[in-house]
Amino acid sequence: MKDKDFDRLMYKDSKFKNRFKTVVYSRIILVFFLILVQLIIFFLFCLSLNKYIEVYLWISISLSFLFMIYLVNSKGKNEFKLTWVLLLVLFPLLGISAYILYHINVGGLRLRRKIKAVKEITRNIHPDDKKTDRLLNNFEEYKNICDYLRTQGNFYPSDKNYLKYYSCGEKFYPELLEELQKAKSFIFIEFFIIGLDETWGNILKILEKKAREGVEIRVLYDSIGSVELATSAYKRYLNNKGIKTHIFIKMIPFFSTKLNNRNHRKIVVIDGKTAFTGGLNLSNEYMNYGKNRFNYWKDNAIKIQGAAIQNLTRMFLEDWNLESSEEEDYLKYINIPYKSYPDEKGLLIPYGDDAYNNEDIAEDVYAYLLNTAKKYVYMTSPYVVIDNHMIETIVFAVKRGVDVRLIVPSVPDHYITFCIGKIYLKNLIDAGVKVYLYQKGFIHEKTFISDDTLATVGSVNLDYRSFYHHFECGALVCSSPVIMDIKKDIDEILKDSVLLTQEEYKKIPLIQKIVGYLLRIISPLV
Repeated sequence: MKDKDFDRLMYKDSKFKNRFKTVVYSRIILVFFLILVQLIIFFLFCLSLNKYIEVYLWISISLSFLFMIYLVNSKGKNEFKLTWVLLLVLFPLLGISAYILYHINVGGLRLRRKIKAVKEITRNIHPDDKKTDRLLNNFEEYKNICDYLRTQGNFYPSDKNYLKYYSCGEKFYPELLEELQKAKSFIFIEFFIIGLDETWGNILKILEKKAREGVEIRVLYDSIGSVELATSAYKRYLNNKGIKTHIFIKMIPFFSTKLNNRNHRKIVVIDGKTAFTGGLNLSNEYMNYGKNRFNYWKDNAIKIQGAAIQNLTRMFLEDWNLESSEEEDYLKYINIPYKSYPDEKGLLIPYGDDAYNNEDIAEDVYAYLLNTAKKYVYMTSPYVVIDNHMIETIVFAVKRGVDVRLIVPSVPDHYITFCIGKIYLKNLIDAGVKVYLYQKGFIHEKTFISDDTLATVGSVNLDYRSFYHHFECGALVCSSPVIMDIKKDIDEILKDSVLLTQEEYKKIPLIQKIVGYLLRIISPLV
């Protein structure tokens, strides 16, 4: 099929789009069917041991006892341990096997080694430490968090960056297209979700044009988040247009813990001069274009110009080279001249987190804002499925007299997560957190702001997936004028929200509470 025919059918012919989706989703069904077959085979294997039932029971009891001793003494969150203990009690051999497969992550050993190798290469590509120390002498109040991000994640702070905040997709999208049109050297695009619709179609036209002009184009998207694009045929289609493409951790029909570690980042880097990050993905729904599931999709993004882009560029290249066997010239894209904006005040530290770094960077950044706040902390998140550490951090801020407000959706995006989140909201409301339900549509942005001096905008949800399983990113903003733009946005969101009081909580449908209470014990795996 010729490219122009593919274009016409893909974006204009609804029958073709439906057939294409059918093929894609049938692949997903096949994958999970084959995984189910493997589970059935495992159970049949266990059932075949019936004639050795006494030996089986003694072995399973002994292994369970030894495993519990190991689990209690191992490093990790107690919530995760409790989930595994439940599975262990119900299905001893399956529980131990699943723990080895998913928690110890045997299937991800190769990926872990690749991440380590890539990060070893990029570890020495950063600004001069002495220069950074001199910079932080002017921002002493943020030195601790900057040192943490620098030492644990290789994410360096910088000043004199130009920042612009976008409070919705309708404001973000036109400027994204405009900046893409300006590209002269390279365009890097990395998203969890890229939808097969007009939003992506308009971007694709620009990318194709820029590729003909000699601009290097790289597009990286997640195989589950962007499932419609995650086919070999579509990858070839983009490559034929001169657009280099990688699919992050392809879906395979076997047990693979890597499937649990999705790339949830949202990054655009253009010529090393302009970058975007935030909560927005690339599809009609996020831009409020056309007919969608919700009346309105509330999300946000931030544009960055200046040296802070280095952190985002490095994150993209590290992710790209997990899927590539070619040698990379990192310095070509990172150590380039950056324009300085002397009139722009404050510090900026783009940061990232992943399931393989043995650090809880994303959660720690959120905890830092809560622990250092003196007056207020306002938070937005589409999901609230958090561990005891985060609950205690939020509650401790309230007990110190901090005005803590959390804005969440009033309607479900994912029903089970929504129900479990309601149970967590009850804990927070009882502790004095002011929880607001967004009424205008669905709120998807992930934003923290405290005391008019600190804010973070990015891809990190208030849930286990973002904190421990996914590849995430964000931008920590310190003492910058853009913080007041974020505050203004939060104030507008509050106008479109209602306070969830204890009395109102009692009106939540009983079925949602039952689902939430029953499944909360497995929330670390949701």
